Amino acid sequence: MKHSELLFVYGTLRTTEGHPLHNYLRGLSDFIGLASIGGIKIDLEVGYPGLLLSNNANETVFGELYRIHEDKARELFDVLDRYEGCHEEDPEPHEYFRYQRDVTLLVDNEVYKAWVYIYNG
Repeated sequence: MKHSELLFVYGTLRTTEGHPLHNYLRGLSDFIGLASIGGIKIDLEVGYPGLLLSNNANETVFGELYRIHEDKARELFDVLDRYEGCHEEDPEPHEYFRYQRDVTLLVDNEVYKAWVYIYNG
């Protein structure tokens, strides 16, 4: 069985935000559930948030966890990296970086490694 890629979203790509790219995300992945990551969500005052990682137990950002369909990660990340301004073709410095980090699924407190876009501010 192939390893599946996971993605954690906390901003404009969440179900409740109504962004057109959310539908694209849902077409290439399956919603697993609500999840959290240690960090602080900051308002960038440009219509979208940024995530700063934190190890402080009192600082938690909530979002959604998705399992990307087999063999669709490259296609999905090509589009999302462009949207987040961290595609290899985007000028540096990038506003975001995509890293794999531990996220906790809220329904069972299981920890998963998932890709997440982290603010570079």
